Amino acid sequence: MSQRVFFAGSREEVGHHAAPLTDRMDVALANPAEILTAAKPGDLVVFYSEHFDRFRDACRKLRENNVATLYMVDGILEWRNAWENRTDEPACPYTMRPVLSHKIACIGASQARVIASWGNAEKVEIVGIPRLEAMRQMKKSSPDNRCFRLLIMTAKCPAFTEQHRQQVIQSLQDLKQWIAQSPTLAGKRIEVCWRLTDDLDQVIDVPNELNDLSGAELSGVLSHVDAVISTPSTAALESQVLDIPTAILDYTNSPKYVTSAWEISAAQHIEQTLHELANPTEAKLVLQRFLLQDALHLETSATDRLSDLIQSMLEISQNCLEQSQDLQFPSQMLPPPSYILASSIGFEHQNVFSDRPEFSQSNLTAIQAELAHARREIEHLHREIGQLEAELRQAHEIFEQIQNHPIAGPVIRTREKLLGLLSGLKKTNPSKECKQPVDSKSKHTHQPNAPL
Repeated sequence: MSQRVFFAGSREEVGHHAAPLTDRMDVALANPAEILTAAKPGDLVVFYSEHFDRFRDACRKLRENNVATLYMVDGILEWRNAWENRTDEPACPYTMRPVLSHKIACIGASQARVIASWGNAEKVEIVGIPRLEAMRQMKKSSPDNRCFRLLIMTAKCPAFTEQHRQQVIQSLQDLKQWIAQSPTLAGKRIEVCWRLTDDLDQVIDVPNELNDLSGAELSGVLSHVDAVISTPSTAALESQVLDIPTAILDYTNSPKYVTSAWEISAAQHIEQTLHELANPTEAKLVLQRFLLQDALHLETSATDRLSDLIQSMLEISQNCLEQSQDLQFPSQMLPPPSYILASSIGFEHQNVFSDRPEFSQSNLTAIQAELAHARREIEHLHREIGQLEAELRQAHEIFEQIQNHPIAGPVIRTREKLLGLLSGLKKTNPSKECKQPVDSKSKHTHQPNAPL
Protein backbone atom coordinates (compact mmCIF):
# COMPACT_ATOMS: atom_id res chain seq x y z
CA MET A 1 0.00 0.00 0.00
CA SER A 2 1.45 3.34 -1.06
CA GLN A 3 -0.53 5.26 1.57
CA ARG A 4 1.19 5.93 4.87
CA VAL A 5 0.00 6.38 8.45
CA PHE A 6 1.72 8.87 10.75
CA PHE A 7 1.35 9.43 14.50
CA ALA A 8 2.03 13.06 15.42
CA GLY A 9 4.35 13.58 18.39
CA SER A 10 7.71 12.53 19.76
CA ARG A 11 8.28 8.95 20.86
CA GLU A 12 8.29 10.10 24.49
CA GLU A 13 4.91 11.77 24.02
CA VAL A 14 3.06 9.20 21.95
CA GLY A 15 5.00 5.95 22.15
CA HIS A 16 2.64 4.27 24.64
CA HIS A 17 -0.43 5.60 22.82
CA ALA A 18 0.75 4.35 19.44
CA ALA A 19 2.15 0.99 20.59
CA PRO A 20 -1.02 -1.09 20.04
CA LEU A 21 -1.40 0.42 16.56
CA THR A 22 2.20 -0.17 15.53
CA ASP A 23 1.68 -3.89 16.18
CA ARG A 24 -1.04 -3.90 13.50
CA MET A 25 0.32 -1.67 10.75
CA ASP A 26 3.28 0.38 9.62
CA VAL A 27 3.04 3.64 11.57
CA ALA A 28 5.63 6.40 11.49
CA LEU A 29 6.04 8.39 14.72
CA ALA A 30 7.17 11.94 13.90
CA ASN A 31 6.86 15.51 15.04
CA PRO A 32 4.24 17.64 13.29
CA ALA A 33 6.85 19.67 11.37
CA GLU A 34 8.39 16.47 9.98
CA ILE A 35 4.99 15.09 9.00
CA LEU A 36 4.16 18.24 7.04
CA THR A 37 7.12 17.60 4.76
CA ALA A 38 6.54 13.84 4.43
CA ALA A 39 2.76 13.34 4.27
CA LYS A 40 1.05 13.46 0.89
CA PRO A 41 -2.58 13.42 -0.26
CA GLY A 42 -4.14 10.05 0.56
CA ASP A 43 -2.05 9.55 3.72
CA LEU A 44 -3.48 9.68 7.25
CA VAL A 45 -2.15 11.39 10.38
CA VAL A 46 -3.24 10.44 13.91
CA PHE A 47 -3.16 13.20 16.54
CA TYR A 48 -3.28 12.45 20.25
CA SER A 49 -3.80 16.15 21.04
CA GLU A 50 -5.19 19.29 19.46
CA HIS A 51 -4.41 21.47 22.44
CA PHE A 52 -1.17 23.09 21.30
CA ASP A 53 -0.38 25.24 18.28
CA ARG A 54 2.18 22.86 16.77
CA PHE A 55 -0.56 20.23 16.45
CA ARG A 56 -3.34 22.61 15.47
CA ASP A 57 -1.31 24.36 12.76
CA ALA A 58 -0.18 21.03 11.33
CA CYS A 59 -3.74 19.70 11.28
CA ARG A 60 -5.03 22.72 9.34
CA LYS A 61 -2.26 22.48 6.76
CA LEU A 62 -2.69 18.72 6.34
CA ARG A 63 -6.40 19.17 5.68
CA GLU A 64 -5.61 21.81 3.08
CA ASN A 65 -3.31 19.24 1.42
CA ASN A 66 -6.06 16.57 1.39
CA VAL A 67 -4.33 14.45 4.02
CA ALA A 68 -6.77 12.60 6.28
CA THR A 69 -6.58 13.46 9.97
CA LEU A 70 -7.83 11.51 12.99
CA TYR A 71 -7.91 12.83 16.56
CA MET A 72 -7.43 9.84 18.86
CA VAL A 73 -8.53 11.26 22.22
CA ASP A 74 -6.00 10.11 24.79
CA GLY A 75 -8.16 10.17 27.91
CA ILE A 76 -11.14 11.58 29.76
CA LEU A 77 -12.63 15.03 29.35
CA GLU A 78 -12.11 17.31 32.34
CA TRP A 79 -14.27 20.35 32.99
CA ARG A 80 -11.48 22.50 34.43
CA ASN A 81 -9.19 21.69 31.53
CA ALA A 82 -11.94 22.61 29.07
CA TRP A 83 -13.41 25.70 30.70
CA GLU A 84 -11.31 27.02 33.61
CA ASN A 85 -7.70 27.35 32.41
CA ARG A 86 -5.36 30.20 33.31
CA THR A 87 -5.45 33.29 31.11
CA ASP A 88 -1.81 32.64 30.15
CA GLU A 89 -2.44 28.95 29.42
CA PRO A 90 -0.37 27.89 26.35
CA ALA A 91 -3.04 25.42 25.22
CA CYS A 92 -5.84 26.64 22.98
CA PRO A 93 -8.90 27.50 25.12
CA TYR A 94 -11.25 26.32 22.35
CA THR A 95 -9.80 22.85 21.88
CA MET A 96 -12.34 20.37 20.48
CA ARG A 97 -14.94 23.15 20.06
CA PRO A 98 -14.84 22.21 17.26
CA VAL A 99 -12.34 19.43 16.57
CA LEU A 100 -10.04 20.25 13.64
CA SER A 101 -9.43 16.68 12.45
CA HIS A 102 -11.71 14.89 10.00
CA LYS A 103 -12.63 12.22 12.54
CA ILE A 104 -12.52 11.72 16.33
CA ALA A 105 -11.81 8.39 18.03
CA CYS A 106 -13.64 8.73 21.36
CA ILE A 107 -12.91 6.56 24.38
CA GLY A 108 -16.56 5.83 25.14
CA ALA A 109 -20.21 6.62 24.55
CA SER A 110 -20.51 9.39 27.16
CA GLN A 111 -17.47 11.19 25.75
CA ALA A 112 -18.83 10.86 22.22
CA ARG A 113 -22.08 12.50 23.32
CA VAL A 114 -20.29 15.44 24.91
CA ILE A 115 -17.92 16.02 22.00
CA ALA A 116 -20.81 15.69 19.54
CA SER A 117 -22.66 18.41 21.48
CA TRP A 118 -19.69 20.73 20.89
CA GLY A 119 -20.42 20.80 17.16
CA ASN A 120 -18.78 17.54 16.10
CA ALA A 121 -21.76 15.22 15.62
CA GLU A 122 -20.62 14.00 12.18
CA LYS A 123 -17.07 13.29 13.34
CA VAL A 124 -17.38 11.17 16.48
CA GLU A 125 -16.60 7.44 16.47
CA ILE A 126 -16.59 5.26 19.60
CA VAL A 127 -13.30 3.35 19.76
CA GLY A 128 -12.02 2.94 23.33
CA ILE A 129 -8.43 3.15 24.58
CA PRO A 130 -6.22 0.54 22.90
CA ARG A 131 -3.44 0.77 25.48
CA LEU A 132 -5.82 -0.34 28.25
CA GLU A 133 -6.87 -3.57 26.60
CA ALA A 134 -4.11 -5.63 28.16
CA MET A 135 -5.35 -4.66 31.64
CA ARG A 136 -8.49 -6.74 31.20
CA GLN A 137 -6.35 -9.91 31.31
CA MET A 138 -4.44 -8.82 34.42
CA LYS A 139 -4.84 -10.85 37.58
CA LYS A 140 -5.15 -9.18 40.94
CA SER A 141 -3.22 -10.43 43.91
CA SER A 142 -5.09 -12.18 46.69
CA PRO A 143 -6.55 -9.87 49.35
CA ASP A 144 -4.56 -9.48 52.55
CA ASN A 145 -6.72 -10.03 55.64
CA ARG A 146 -4.31 -8.01 57.74
CA CYS A 147 -4.32 -4.72 55.85
CA PHE A 148 -6.47 -2.55 53.60
CA ARG A 149 -4.31 -1.46 50.66
CA LEU A 150 -5.31 2.01 49.43
CA LEU A 151 -3.88 3.82 46.39
CA ILE A 152 -4.19 7.62 46.40
CA MET A 153 -3.18 9.27 43.14
CA THR A 154 -3.51 12.47 41.13
CA ALA A 155 -3.84 13.12 37.41
CA LYS A 156 -0.87 14.07 35.24
CA CYS A 157 -2.13 17.64 35.48
CA PRO A 158 -4.03 17.79 38.79
CA ALA A 159 -4.73 21.55 38.67
CA PHE A 160 -5.21 24.18 35.98
CA THR A 161 -5.23 27.32 38.14
CA GLU A 162 -3.65 28.22 41.47
CA GLN A 163 -7.05 27.97 43.13
CA HIS A 164 -7.44 24.43 41.80
CA ARG A 165 -4.01 23.54 43.13
CA GLN A 166 -4.83 24.77 46.64
CA GLN A 167 -8.06 22.76 46.59
CA VAL A 168 -6.21 19.62 45.52
CA ILE A 169 -3.61 20.15 48.26
CA GLN A 170 -6.35 20.58 50.88
CA SER A 171 -8.08 17.38 49.78
CA LEU A 172 -4.84 15.39 50.05
CA GLN A 173 -4.00 16.89 53.44
CA ASP A 174 -7.47 15.97 54.73
CA LEU A 175 -7.00 12.39 53.56
CA LYS A 176 -3.57 12.18 55.15
CA GLN A 177 -4.89 13.57 58.45
CA TRP A 178 -7.87 11.22 58.59
CA ILE A 179 -5.71 8.17 57.93
CA ALA A 180 -3.20 9.30 60.58
CA GLN A 181 -6.01 9.57 63.13
CA SER A 182 -7.65 6.30 62.05
CA PRO A 183 -4.83 3.94 61.06
CA THR A 184 -7.17 0.93 60.95
CA LEU A 185 -10.34 0.31 59.00
CA ALA A 186 -12.76 -2.58 59.54
CA GLY A 187 -10.16 -4.20 61.75
CA LYS A 188 -7.41 -3.89 59.14
CA ARG A 189 -4.36 -1.69 59.09
CA ILE A 190 -4.54 0.95 56.33
CA GLU A 191 -1.57 0.70 53.98
CA VAL A 192 -1.36 3.72 51.67
CA CYS A 193 0.44 3.99 48.36
CA TRP A 194 0.81 7.62 47.27
CA ARG A 195 1.26 8.35 43.52
CA LEU A 196 1.25 12.13 43.32
CA THR A 197 2.23 14.41 40.45
CA ASP A 198 3.28 18.07 40.31
CA ASP A 199 5.47 17.78 43.45
CA LEU A 200 2.38 17.39 45.61
CA ASP A 201 4.13 14.68 47.62
CA GLN A 202 6.62 17.28 48.83
CA VAL A 203 3.87 19.77 49.65
CA ILE A 204 1.96 17.37 51.93
CA ASP A 205 5.10 15.47 53.01
CA VAL A 206 4.38 11.87 52.03
CA PRO A 207 6.51 9.21 50.33
CA ASN A 208 5.85 9.12 46.59
CA GLU A 209 5.85 5.86 44.63
CA LEU A 210 5.40 7.53 41.23
CA ASN A 211 8.29 6.88 38.84
CA ASP A 212 6.61 6.47 35.47
CA LEU A 213 3.58 8.04 33.74
CA SER A 214 3.40 5.81 30.68
CA GLY A 215 0.95 3.47 32.37
CA ALA A 216 3.21 0.43 32.69
CA GLU A 217 4.04 1.09 36.34
CA LEU A 218 0.46 1.91 37.31
CA SER A 219 -0.91 -1.39 36.06
CA GLY A 220 1.49 -3.23 38.37
CA VAL A 221 0.48 -1.08 41.35
CA LEU A 222 -3.23 -1.58 40.69
CA SER A 223 -2.87 -5.34 40.81
CA HIS A 224 -1.91 -5.09 44.50
CA VAL A 225 -4.43 -2.60 45.93
CA ASP A 226 -7.93 -3.00 47.37
CA ALA A 227 -9.29 0.48 46.61
CA VAL A 228 -8.35 3.69 44.82
CA ILE A 229 -8.91 7.39 45.47
CA SER A 230 -8.01 9.59 42.50
CA THR A 231 -8.48 13.13 41.32
CA PRO A 232 -10.36 13.25 37.97
CA SER A 233 -8.09 11.24 35.70
CA THR A 234 -7.99 8.54 33.03
CA ALA A 235 -6.10 6.48 35.61
CA ALA A 236 -9.36 6.24 37.59
CA LEU A 237 -10.83 4.33 34.64
CA GLU A 238 -7.91 1.91 34.73
CA SER A 239 -8.65 0.92 38.32
CA GLN A 240 -12.32 0.45 37.44
CA VAL A 241 -11.37 -1.82 34.53
CA LEU A 242 -9.94 -4.12 37.23
CA ASP A 243 -13.19 -3.77 39.21
CA ILE A 244 -11.39 -1.98 42.05
CA PRO A 245 -13.68 0.27 44.15
CA THR A 246 -12.68 3.77 43.05
CA ALA A 247 -13.57 7.17 44.49
CA ILE A 248 -13.14 10.48 42.66
CA LEU A 249 -11.45 13.12 44.83
CA ASP A 250 -12.48 16.64 43.81
CA TYR A 251 -12.86 19.62 46.15
CA THR A 252 -13.34 22.05 43.24
CA ASN A 253 -17.08 21.37 42.96
CA SER A 254 -16.70 21.24 39.18
CA PRO A 255 -19.13 19.45 36.84
CA LYS A 256 -17.90 15.99 35.94
CA TYR A 257 -17.84 14.41 32.50
CA VAL A 258 -16.75 11.10 34.10
CA THR A 259 -18.25 9.97 37.39
CA SER A 260 -17.94 7.03 39.75
CA ALA A 261 -20.07 5.31 42.36
CA TRP A 262 -17.99 7.00 45.08
CA GLU A 263 -16.98 10.67 45.30
CA ILE A 264 -15.20 12.81 47.89
CA SER A 265 -15.90 16.50 47.44
CA ALA A 266 -15.45 17.61 51.08
CA ALA A 267 -13.64 16.47 54.22
CA GLN A 268 -16.85 15.18 55.80
CA HIS A 269 -17.18 12.61 53.01
CA ILE A 270 -13.87 10.90 53.76
CA GLU A 271 -14.86 8.64 56.64
CA GLN A 272 -18.02 7.25 55.07
CA THR A 273 -16.37 6.79 51.67
CA LEU A 274 -13.36 4.96 53.07
CA HIS A 275 -15.60 2.60 55.03
CA GLU A 276 -17.60 1.91 51.86
CA LEU A 277 -14.46 1.35 49.79
CA ALA A 278 -13.28 -1.17 52.36
CA ASN A 279 -16.67 -2.94 52.32
CA PRO A 280 -18.29 -2.07 48.99
CA THR A 281 -21.89 -3.06 48.45
CA GLU A 282 -22.74 -5.03 45.35
CA ALA A 283 -25.21 -2.31 44.34
CA LYS A 284 -22.45 0.32 44.16
CA LEU A 285 -20.08 -2.05 42.39
CA VAL A 286 -22.76 -2.63 39.76
CA LEU A 287 -23.21 1.14 39.44
CA GLN A 288 -19.45 1.57 39.00
CA ARG A 289 -19.44 -1.04 36.23
CA PHE A 290 -22.35 0.67 34.50
CA LEU A 291 -20.69 4.10 34.65
CA LEU A 292 -17.43 2.61 33.39
CA GLN A 293 -19.23 0.96 30.50
CA ASP A 294 -20.62 4.34 29.46
CA ALA A 295 -17.27 6.10 29.89
CA LEU A 296 -14.98 3.52 28.28
CA HIS A 297 -15.78 1.20 25.38
CA LEU A 298 -14.95 -2.35 26.46
CA GLU A 299 -17.44 -4.40 24.48
CA THR A 300 -15.06 -5.10 21.59
CA SER A 301 -11.35 -4.57 20.95
CA ALA A 302 -10.40 -0.88 20.87
CA THR A 303 -7.35 -1.73 18.75
CA ASP A 304 -9.54 -3.54 16.22
CA ARG A 305 -11.93 -0.59 16.04
CA LEU A 306 -9.10 1.91 15.65
CA SER A 307 -7.48 -0.20 12.91
CA ASP A 308 -10.80 -0.59 11.10
CA LEU A 309 -11.45 3.14 11.29
CA ILE A 310 -8.02 3.98 9.90
CA GLN A 311 -8.34 1.44 7.07
CA SER A 312 -11.78 2.78 6.13
CA MET A 313 -10.49 6.36 6.16
CA LEU A 314 -7.55 5.36 3.93
CA GLU A 315 -9.89 3.69 1.45
CA ILE A 316 -12.15 6.73 1.29
CA SER A 317 -9.11 8.98 0.97
CA GLN A 318 -7.88 6.95 -2.00
CA ASN A 319 -11.28 7.11 -3.70
CA CYS A 320 -11.50 10.88 -3.21
CA LEU A 321 -7.98 11.27 -4.56
CA GLU A 322 -8.74 9.24 -7.68
CA GLN A 323 -11.86 11.33 -8.33
CA SER A 324 -10.08 14.64 -7.55
CA GLN A 325 -12.49 15.39 -4.73
CA ASP A 326 -11.96 17.02 -1.35
CA LEU A 327 -11.92 14.59 1.55
CA GLN A 328 -15.34 13.84 2.97
CA PHE A 329 -16.02 11.10 5.52
CA PRO A 330 -19.45 9.72 6.46
CA SER A 331 -20.80 9.83 9.98
CA GLN A 332 -20.76 6.67 12.12
CA MET A 333 -18.24 4.66 10.16
CA LEU A 334 -17.94 2.11 12.98
CA PRO A 335 -20.84 -0.03 14.24
CA PRO A 336 -22.30 1.51 17.41
CA PRO A 337 -21.93 -0.34 20.73
CA SER A 338 -24.79 -2.65 21.62
CA TYR A 339 -24.32 -2.74 25.39
CA ILE A 340 -27.50 -1.83 27.21
CA LEU A 341 -28.45 -5.05 29.03
CA ALA A 342 -27.79 -5.19 32.77
CA SER A 343 -26.33 -8.69 32.38
CA SER A 344 -23.34 -7.22 30.58
CA ILE A 345 -22.29 -5.40 33.74
CA GLY A 346 -22.87 -8.32 36.10
CA PHE A 347 -26.17 -7.33 37.73
CA GLU A 348 -26.97 -10.46 39.71
CA HIS A 349 -29.93 -10.25 42.10
CA GLN A 350 -28.50 -12.79 44.53
CA ASN A 351 -25.45 -10.53 44.97
CA VAL A 352 -27.16 -7.15 44.96
CA PHE A 353 -29.89 -8.33 47.37
CA SER A 354 -27.76 -10.73 49.39
CA ASP A 355 -29.82 -10.05 52.53
CA ARG A 356 -32.91 -11.58 50.88
CA PRO A 357 -32.78 -15.41 50.85
CA GLU A 358 -35.41 -15.51 48.08
CA PHE A 359 -32.86 -14.38 45.51
CA SER A 360 -30.40 -17.13 46.41
CA GLN A 361 -32.92 -19.86 45.50
CA SER A 362 -32.04 -21.50 42.18
CA ASN A 363 -34.30 -24.61 42.30
CA LEU A 364 -37.13 -23.85 39.86
CA THR A 365 -39.58 -26.33 41.41
CA ALA A 366 -39.01 -24.93 44.89
CA ILE A 367 -39.48 -21.38 43.59
CA GLN A 368 -42.74 -22.39 41.85
CA ALA A 369 -44.05 -24.08 45.00
CA GLU A 370 -43.14 -21.04 47.10
CA LEU A 371 -44.83 -18.74 44.57
CA ALA A 372 -48.01 -20.86 44.61
CA HIS A 373 -48.05 -20.79 48.42
CA ALA A 374 -47.52 -17.01 48.46
CA ARG A 375 -50.39 -16.51 46.03
CA ARG A 376 -52.71 -18.64 48.24
CA GLU A 377 -51.70 -16.52 51.23
CA ILE A 378 -52.42 -13.34 49.26
CA GLU A 379 -55.86 -14.64 48.26
CA HIS A 380 -56.60 -15.50 51.90
CA LEU A 381 -55.51 -12.01 53.02
CA HIS A 382 -57.70 -10.43 50.36
CA ARG A 383 -60.69 -12.39 51.68
CA GLU A 384 -59.96 -11.25 55.24
CA ILE A 385 -59.60 -7.65 54.10
CA GLY A 386 -62.91 -7.91 52.24
CA GLN A 387 -64.63 -9.25 55.38
CA LEU A 388 -63.17 -6.50 57.56
CA GLU A 389 -64.24 -3.84 55.07
CA ALA A 390 -67.80 -5.28 55.07
CA GLU A 391 -67.88 -5.17 58.89
CA LEU A 392 -66.59 -1.58 58.81
CA ARG A 393 -69.33 -0.56 56.37
CA GLN A 394 -71.91 -2.19 58.62
CA ALA A 395 -70.54 -0.28 61.63
CA HIS A 396 -70.79 2.99 59.68
CA GLU A 397 -74.42 2.20 58.81
CA ILE A 398 -75.27 1.53 62.49
CA PHE A 399 -73.57 4.76 63.54
CA GLU A 400 -75.52 6.72 60.91
CA GLN A 401 -78.75 5.17 62.21
CA ILE A 402 -77.88 6.31 65.76
CA GLN A 403 -77.02 9.79 64.48
CA ASN A 404 -80.43 10.02 62.79
CA HIS A 405 -82.37 8.64 65.78
CA PRO A 406 -84.81 11.28 67.16
CA ILE A 407 -83.65 10.80 70.78
CA ALA A 408 -80.07 9.43 70.63
CA GLY A 409 -79.04 11.58 67.68
CA PRO A 410 -79.23 15.00 69.42
CA VAL A 411 -77.40 13.62 72.48
CA ILE A 412 -74.54 12.30 70.34
CA ARG A 413 -74.27 15.53 68.34
CA THR A 414 -74.32 17.66 71.52
CA ARG A 415 -71.56 15.53 73.05
CA GLU A 416 -69.44 15.85 69.91
CA LYS A 417 -69.96 19.63 69.87
CA LEU A 418 -68.91 19.97 73.50
CA LEU A 419 -65.85 17.83 72.98
CA GLY A 420 -64.92 19.98 70.00
CA LEU A 421 -65.27 23.19 72.03
CA LEU A 422 -63.21 21.73 74.87
CA SER A 423 -60.49 20.67 72.44
CA GLY A 424 -60.44 24.17 70.94
CA LEU A 425 -60.03 25.76 74.36
CA LYS A 426 -57.09 23.49 75.18
CA LYS A 427 -55.39 24.38 71.92
CA THR A 428 -55.74 28.15 72.43
CA ASN A 429 -54.57 27.99 76.06
CA PRO A 430 -52.76 24.63 76.52
CA SER A 431 -51.02 25.60 79.80
CA LYS A 432 -53.96 27.19 81.57
CA GLU A 433 -54.77 24.20 83.72
CA CYS A 434 -51.24 23.52 84.81
CA LYS A 435 -50.60 27.18 85.70
CA GLN A 436 -53.66 27.68 87.95
CA PRO A 437 -52.63 28.30 91.58
CA VAL A 438 -53.61 25.61 94.03
CA ASP A 439 -53.87 26.47 97.72
CA SER A 440 -52.72 24.10 100.40
CA LYS A 441 -56.24 23.39 101.57
CA SER A 442 -57.61 22.26 98.26
CA LYS A 443 -54.63 20.62 96.56
CA HIS A 444 -55.49 17.20 97.94
CA THR A 445 -59.23 17.41 97.30
CA HIS A 446 -59.26 19.03 93.85
CA GLN A 447 -60.55 16.67 91.19
CA PRO A 448 -60.37 17.23 87.42
CA ASN A 449 -63.63 17.60 85.55
CA ALA A 450 -65.19 14.27 84.78
CA PRO A 451 -65.52 13.51 81.09
CA LEU A 452 -68.90 14.14 79.52
